[in-house]
Amino acid sequence: MKRRNFLQNSTLGTIGITCLSSFSSIFLENLSNIKISITPWSLMRTGYGEKDPKGIDVFDYPAVASSLGFNYIDHEMFHFPPNLNENHLRIMNENCKMAGVKSAVFLTGGIGDIGDANLNIRKKALETYRYWVDVAASLGCKYVRNVCGQHISIPREEKLKYAIEGVNELAEYAASKGLDLLIENHNGYSSDPEWMIALMEEVNLKNVGILGDFTNWTLERNPDKFYPDPYKGIELLAPYIRAISAKSNQFTTDGEETTVDYKRMFEILKKAPNLEFAGVEFFGNKISRNQGIKFTKELIQRVLKTN
Repeated sequence: MKRRNFLQNSTLGTIGITCLSSFSSIFLENLSNIKISITPWSLMRTGYGEKDPKGIDVFDYPAVASSLGFNYIDHEMFHFPPNLNENHLRIMNENCKMAGVKSAVFLTGGIGDIGDANLNIRKKALETYRYWVDVAASLGCKYVRNVCGQHISIPREEKLKYAIEGVNELAEYAASKGLDLLIENHNGYSSDPEWMIALMEEVNLKNVGILGDFTNWTLERNPDKFYPDPYKGIELLAPYIRAISAKSNQFTTDGEETTVDYKRMFEILKKAPNLEFAGVEFFGNKISRNQGIKFTKELIQRVLKTN
């Protein structure tokens, strides 16, 4: 669907969610096949060799995830040792096998921008992330996530041009390793759905899609300016979404998340025909991490059952 047509059609807004039930039912099957994974930030909140007092060792992560009822785990590059080597990867693969878990999404970003206007900086970032694509492939991941457009330093159309170049190059390398590349709405221009749709349509590669984050909608900083409707944002991005980050922080006594309407989100995600993984990402501090993870996973399961 061309960008202008899609945006015109999407003006139906929430009416489309309630009235186009026949359209939603077309994609009901994709919700029944969603696999729930756990993202490492739920259990480990420091990286680059730092110790998290309430966290776990990264090599214990597969066993802990399994004990919490997960069959799939995501990975994040900065949780691995700074001196990562083949032996580390062998241990992680062995630990995943022993725990009975499989790798889903490998999260990269934060070390250079693949959409940087400076060609030398962009090339260095691409070199960094190609290395992590190799790591993701060696761990048996299906997707590798990256971010671009989160730092606003040049006009949006100019940023789009460089992002297209960077995403194309990294995606082609990911394809050579059997991986899909997902770009996350991760603040800045990437939290503007129209910018992201333009990026997807211009790149137009089979192995490129979106990792939709429920809460990353900060368009600008100082003062903060947010995309006004996160539900509409997910709806607009839905045709390109292949995985989601199901963020959670606090829960009501009924087990509902206090800031995100999960039922509404997953109703919208019926319009995401390629959605495969729902990643539990609990970042709260008022209850234990294990408890928050459990509540989030159970909420997803409950919502999927009712949808």
